[in-house]
Amino acid sequence: MSNPWIIEIRRGLLWLLLAAVAGTVAGRPALALLLTLGALVAWHALHLVRFVTYLQGGGAAPQQEMPGIWGELYYLVHRLRERNRRSKRRLTDLLARFRASTAALPDGIILLDTDNVIEWFNEMAMQLLELDPQSDIGQRIDNLLRHPEFVAYLRGTEYREPLKLRSPVDDRTMLQFHLVPYGERQFLLVVRNITRTYQLEMMRRDFVANVSHELVTPLTVMAGYLESLSVDESVRRAPWRGALDEMLHQTQRMQHIVDDLLLLSRLEMASPHATAQLPIDIAAMCQELQHQAGTLSGIAQHRIIVEADPTLQVLGDADQLYSAFANLTNNAVKYTPPGGEIVIRWQADGDGAVFEVADSGIGIPAQYIPRLTERFFRVDVGRSRQSGGTGLGLAIAKHVLNLHDATLQIHSVPDQGSRFRCCFPSSRVIEVRDPQRVSVL
Repeated sequence: MSNPWIIEIRRGLLWLLLAAVAGTVAGRPALALLLTLGALVAWHALHLVRFVTYLQGGGAAPQQEMPGIWGELYYLVHRLRERNRRSKRRLTDLLARFRASTAALPDGIILLDTDNVIEWFNEMAMQLLELDPQSDIGQRIDNLLRHPEFVAYLRGTEYREPLKLRSPVDDRTMLQFHLVPYGERQFLLVVRNITRTYQLEMMRRDFVANVSHELVTPLTVMAGYLESLSVDESVRRAPWRGALDEMLHQTQRMQHIVDDLLLLSRLEMASPHATAQLPIDIAAMCQELQHQAGTLSGIAQHRIIVEADPTLQVLGDADQLYSAFANLTNNAVKYTPPGGEIVIRWQADGDGAVFEVADSGIGIPAQYIPRLTERFFRVDVGRSRQSGGTGLGLAIAKHVLNLHDATLQIHSVPDQGSRFRCCFPSSRVIEVRDPQRVSVL
């Protein structure tokens, strides 16, 4: 196809030339040119009206191809419309497949906009939450689910951990809610029925708690008798004294495991909202941890350093946090060679604060780091048992931090050392007056 602009210009010039010739013959060239220009303008105005009507969907395209610029415009618009029709068909097919796939999902899916208004949900969401597409689409999700924990979760900024709540439809059903951000402050709310999993988890917790509780008394009795025998003079000279000492050692180890299991069960049952919200002087706690670690170090003579900011405090439960921090410092002592360095830090980090234990110990291979907070997981089983470890310390620390809205970060390089960081959000950190950074060796 020739250039439509050239065709249009040639056509206009031809008409003007003919008008000039005819006007010259008639003796009125100016009038002839003026009339011809008016006719050209009227002709283009007519096509412009038809073209606008065509664009608005009220007219049909010309049955035959038009030369010049108007034919090119009709052609371009027609091609664009055909392309849009094909795209629309593809999108319609894609949407149909998406709806079919989401309908087959065992989880409820709810799309929320920037104001937490429901834009769409699948059939499973209708079943789990009794949503009605006729009345609930366009409603705010917190107008339909008014549970305080859900509202707080929805208005928060941290969605890594899902929320578990009783179903608003059936109290016997346990649901898990997980917000997934996407786009510009939009969210995908995934609702899952975890009743069976929750029941199994509760059975496991109850079993561990009950068994641990039942073991307390017999282990205490055994340890008492064994300790009494171990100090008896006649027993000291007996050939089976070594066996008695080993029995006492293993009994005490079992007592430590039971104590940790009971503590872990209490932490698992606790709710973050029920955790104490009292100001805790972490800098002073660091001094206590330093003293305890020094006592545990003994003849190993580790160099234990404290770098603490006394102006920062945490809102929480002091006993729980001390238990978590002590597990970290004790591990640093156990896995750092004699004469090594251990640093206990408490400092600001962005809007929050960080408690950190860094050592120059044996380090941890990278493949084991994700599993360190699992119950009874040990990188070196023999060394851990020899040092009196129960394999529950980091699991306890993780649960304590979860109850304080904090996270545990682990960085380690084999043969160079490890760093355990407890990161507290700004909502848990308060600043006191008279800032003064201290460093205690």
